[in-house]
Amino acid sequence: MATVEANSAEISQQVAALPEKMNLSLLRIIRDNFNTQYASQVASLAEFRDAVSAHSGTELDASLLADFRAHVPLSNYDSYKPFVDKFNAQPCKEEDVMNMFSPGFPDFFALSSATSGSNPKMLPKYNHNARLGIPSRPLLYTDNKDPIAALICTTYRDVKVVKRASGEVVQRILVCIVSGGLLRRSLGLGWHIDDESRMSIAMSGAAAPWAATVIEYVPSFLTIHGLFFLAHRNVCFFCTIFATQFVDLIRCIDEHWDMLVSCIRDGTLPDVQGIDHVREYLQAHFHPNPERAAELLEIGPPFSFKGWFARVWPKADRLVTICSGPFATVLPKVRSILGPNVSIRSSGYGCSEGAFGVPHDVNTLDEFVLQSDDIVEFLDVSLDATHENLSQAWEVEVGKHYEPILTTRDGLWRYRLGDVLYIIGFHPESKSPLFKVAGRRSLIIRFPFTQIIDDQLLVAIQGLTSEDIVRVHEFTTVLDDSALLPAVGFFIELAGPLGPNAHVAPQKLLDALAANNNELQPALELGKMRLPTIRIVKAGTFAEYRRWKGERVNVASGQIKVPVVLLDPAAREWISERVVQEL
Repeated sequence: MATVEANSAEISQQVAALPEKMNLSLLRIIRDNFNTQYASQVASLAEFRDAVSAHSGTELDASLLADFRAHVPLSNYDSYKPFVDKFNAQPCKEEDVMNMFSPGFPDFFALSSATSGSNPKMLPKYNHNARLGIPSRPLLYTDNKDPIAALICTTYRDVKVVKRASGEVVQRILVCIVSGGLLRRSLGLGWHIDDESRMSIAMSGAAAPWAATVIEYVPSFLTIHGLFFLAHRNVCFFCTIFATQFVDLIRCIDEHWDMLVSCIRDGTLPDVQGIDHVREYLQAHFHPNPERAAELLEIGPPFSFKGWFARVWPKADRLVTICSGPFATVLPKVRSILGPNVSIRSSGYGCSEGAFGVPHDVNTLDEFVLQSDDIVEFLDVSLDATHENLSQAWEVEVGKHYEPILTTRDGLWRYRLGDVLYIIGFHPESKSPLFKVAGRRSLIIRFPFTQIIDDQLLVAIQGLTSEDIVRVHEFTTVLDDSALLPAVGFFIELAGPLGPNAHVAPQKLLDALAANNNELQPALELGKMRLPTIRIVKAGTFAEYRRWKGERVNVASGQIKVPVVLLDPAAREWISERVVQEL
């Protein structure tokens, strides 16, 4: 009987573990951030502050969760921007920005990717481990001595200098992409901006030196990383932010193959744009290697045969990257490059605001389990966007779509991400939700009679891709209003020649879209719309788009994504100029 009672208690404890864990995490966040400048001053939290002030002593702890859930509304970046702007003041005074969103100062501001066409957001990122005395694990970590080929850009757009009244500098705060900021933090470089003194270092565990990570011009950033990666035969695995970035790298290596092999043979650097400020530091880590050059010459360039990657880096057993959602379209090309024995691993799910999804299974690239030090609540997308309609992680229903709402250690309070997640189940041990990413609420093609979400567009393009019709490398869409009747307009970059049945592609796309939208086929028959249009853009267009967009919004390499729906008029005009054929 005692054994039965113990087992029953263990099961009950496991079921209750998720609410208890998340409630404790939320309490810590509230206690840490309640007295910050933002939480103390922003109008949207006035009711919450009043509710908390009505309690005291032991009653306060018992009421915090209830007060939070009853009185903290949903928020977006508009409410944070005036407080972020205080860091732009000249001079930026310590008393004006200390404890702004979380205790202390941010060690960097993460720039959002501006995927929907808006200007990048500046999101504060605080080093909570440093504040609590917890050592950080290096971002580039491997259990063996062989290097990692990591493609991470650490350039920054700005530095916010915080000063005391005496003029003494208290803090320098980077403004950069989140991956670059996290790499700096893990190496201890994030607190003080002194790249010049570190240019000559070789990062522990990395195939490329620090100087390579600060190259701003994207083509040269890829070229130099490709050079150092090729020179290291014993790379143990590759890591890129997105799967598309990996393909961009391999294309760059293919384009400059002869030059790169010659440089490895002679120990010289290529004459490329934008590296003069780091050339001497790069050269210090680059030496002649005729044996490696001869090996590469014998192997040949990347697209000369399938499985090229495994020949060039025989010890590399995996590529770690974001490869779900719109990035999945390049996976056939990635697999062709890697060969059958190199695995593709998802790096998880997250954004500049926070990371909260880890891979559920190493063999399933688009399924994630909720896991985070922050708090994620869920808004059913079919309900009004109010905090009264939020569900907790243990309350979500399988088969429903939700928008994740973040409350973070960095000082975001019930922040709307705009993403859409599809709940597919619960983890058998942690009981945390399992989910797939279904797209973004803002990326929609709107007709007068219906709307098409980005997930439906992705499913349609994945169903279209085949040898006999058309193989899609990357794509984006627009509302094509260039004729009297509107249509869904697809811009496609090919992964191979058109198939013999390419002429059926528009109808096949419509059939796939209509399978998830009952309004489309009747609208076509009633003359309210026409078949989808398909415009083929020249090879390399989407890689060039990432460079163009990054320079336009001043965001570093690796952060820019191609949206499934292109809303920015300037971007639409840019890509229209690169059309070479229309189906």
